[in-house]
Amino acid sequence: MPRSDLPAARPPDTRTRVLRAAAAAVAGFAALVAWTLMTGPSATAVSGDTPCLLPRAAAHHSEGNDWDTSFARPQGDVRALMVFLSFPGTAPDLTPAQVAADHYPATGAFWDTASYGQFRLHLHAETTWLRMPRPAGDYLINRDWDAADRAAYLRDAVATADPHVDFHGYDVVYLVADPDAPGVDSDATKVVNLATPITADGNHLRRLVTVFEHHPPDRDVLAHETGHIFDLPDLYYRPPAGSDADWDTYVGDWDLMGSQFGLAPDPFAWHKWRLGWLAPDQVGCVTGVGTTYHDLSPDEVPGGTKLLVVRTGPDRALAIEARTRAGNDRTACTEGVLLYTVRSDASSGDGPVRVVDGHPGTSACPATSVYPPLADAPLGVGESWSPPDGSVQVTVTDRPADGTFSVRVTVGTPRRPADLDPAA
Repeated sequence: MPRSDLPAARPPDTRTRVLRAAAAAVAGFAALVAWTLMTGPSATAVSGDTPCLLPRAAAHHSEGNDWDTSFARPQGDVRALMVFLSFPGTAPDLTPAQVAADHYPATGAFWDTASYGQFRLHLHAETTWLRMPRPAGDYLINRDWDAADRAAYLRDAVATADPHVDFHGYDVVYLVADPDAPGVDSDATKVVNLATPITADGNHLRRLVTVFEHHPPDRDVLAHETGHIFDLPDLYYRPPAGSDADWDTYVGDWDLMGSQFGLAPDPFAWHKWRLGWLAPDQVGCVTGVGTTYHDLSPDEVPGGTKLLVVRTGPDRALAIEARTRAGNDRTACTEGVLLYTVRSDASSGDGPVRVVDGHPGTSACPATSVYPPLADAPLGVGESWSPPDGSVQVTVTDRPADGTFSVRVTVGTPRRPADLDPAA
């Protein structure tokens, strides 16, 4: 039963250096002029009809701004349940309390900080191991789990827990397997989205997190998986089978949906906007040919303008935000103004967000960064970036004593057609 301390319910101009990034990171900029809806430069707060809102697409976990109402909102007090599953033929070496402590309160603290206190994850952890009817090896647990085998595991897990666990009133359910049981594969930790929900105690369980982490687990792994519960996509690149390509080429250390090991895992301001944690006056929509000036407050601290958006196509945008060593990003390799492209038509894992490398040809923090070439991606004071077609230029002009970053954004006419851009 839920603990009594849980809420009863969830309430309703200096030197300028033009740095040119790879064309793949600036898809579609030549379409910019078609999306400048005003004759002169403008930078306004977003509203319901702003040209900077991207339409939601059929892509899995689309980065569009329209909210998919089948997902719970990560706002206010959200209740989570953790159930512990053991298997015949092996006795767990750890107690449920020890396994729960691997993940909580760290997961709750991450999201509380990321949301500026607007999303509070309350966990009720069961206190006993519940034995599954079959050994773990029988379920053939692995990262690319066959759908039928995964479904069999889920059916058995819910059936095993249902007589002992009250599922009523929870938005998030974590099914945690004995980390030492033979056949448990930590690569299989992920969110399962069910087309037809499982019903237990009157609760329709449509999304469950299957947790197979070793002890101690990967850092921020449960925070990453919880992000999927709230419709955030995977931002890492998954190489083809047999390839030794790097998984972190899309966003590097920036945003835990790329890597839970990242030095700067705080969610992109784009995600904070989508999740409802940024007010309309905290997001600036840059439209029209010309130059505008802005002060950006760091993503990691409350208040101020957090995000600038330049619409670059029907389903694409350039996002601009400031990042510093604070909050969830206290271990960040570098600070400055971070740029990235967003595509709402790209599915989870297909590069819906790609960080723009503000310093191509250099790297940073080789011993600790998940992808050093992007660890120094942010622009510093006096530095600029422009895509190959010259359609936009972003320059960091100052860093005042109040901690903000002063930014100049110039939108112009592209110098070459979009079909010359290999990523368009």
